[in-house]
Amino acid sequence: MKASSLFATVSLAIALLSSAVQAQTNRVTLFPTDFDRMVMYGDYRRGTGGELAYALQGTIDTAQAGLPLPPGTRLVLEIYNDGNLTDYFVMEKGVDWGLDFAEEQRTGDWHFQQFGPDQQVRRTAFAERCVACHQGAASNDFMFTFDRMQAYMP
Repeated sequence: MKASSLFATVSLAIALLSSAVQAQTNRVTLFPTDFDRMVMYGDYRRGTGGELAYALQGTIDTAQAGLPLPPGTRLVLEIYNDGNLTDYFVMEKGVDWGLDFAEEQRTGDWHFQQFGPDQQVRRTAFAERCVACHQGAASNDFMFTFDRMQAYMP
């Protein structure tokens, strides 16, 4: 095979592969600066571990009104193990963020990020495990805690 034909074949293969692969940029890069104003609306403790779910009161009000959560919404889970805070998981919704992924990998327009107890990013890659799990909650805008948010009473 001539070098020019080989180059053309390799270039075509790279172009096809590039178009088939979606960029998997994680847009959740900062811990929410308004976390101290968030309300704990869900307590999912199990033994010495579990999660506490947080959202801004406005987010809870939106859910209780039966409205979809808008872009800009941030939810935080505190993760505990043996009674100690081990991680935070942040779920954030943005305009057309789902388009960063192939259709079968989308969770609406939500992105996920893991933070350490120091509120610094623990992972640089998109949280694939979060995506795989949350895909099962498509009927609730990819949230497992939407019903708890709607039922929240201060």
